[in-house]
Amino acid sequence: MAIKNVKEQIIKAATKEFLASGLEGARMQAIADKAGINKALLHYYFESKEKLYFIVLKAQFSDMIAGLLQTFGSEEDFEPWLKHLIRTVLKEITSRPHFSRFMLWELNAQKKQLPRLFQELLKERMQGSFMQKIQAKLDQTAAAAYPAEQFLLNVLSLCIYPGLARPLLEQVLGKELFASKDFITAREEDIFQLIKYGILERKRAEI
Repeated sequence: MAIKNVKEQIIKAATKEFLASGLEGARMQAIADKAGINKALLHYYFESKEKLYFIVLKAQFSDMIAGLLQTFGSEEDFEPWLKHLIRTVLKEITSRPHFSRFMLWELNAQKKQLPRLFQELLKERMQGSFMQKIQAKLDQTAAAAYPAEQFLLNVLSLCIYPGLARPLLEQVLGKELFASKDFITAREEDIFQLIKYGILERKRAEI
């Protein structure tokens, strides 16, 4: 079997094992068994569980993070940019069925890998601080004094929570809700309105 095929087989098996057990709970022997190879061959291609996990994580999230960084750097005016940002986050999350499980494992992991991945991609794909880019967008609004970090936290929280809590929400509200395109469209507009009128317009009134 070609080396490329062996590696792809291992990564596919590792993805299943990490999804089932997380980084701490995953076992290299279990990955080798799932890949149909012996453990020695697994270690030949991937010397440690942590390095293999990072490769799996990168495969799951690199396109998502790259898409977000590209949106942060867009030259659009504030309102189109905000809608584009919300749409991008929602699309990236809802198109990844394993998002919630990986995020939960990462939140509970002692050695978190997503910050490292984010920094690596940030260095590769964006010049300058993306927080400065967010602040530059806020400067276009009447609430220019609103902190960029609070803006980012609010946008990500409103977008990410339904994806993170999806397994629970599907049990309560039904799987059909998340399968509907209308849900994503309505969620996008609702978040935009909440950010614009519930946060930025409120902040302008306080200034």
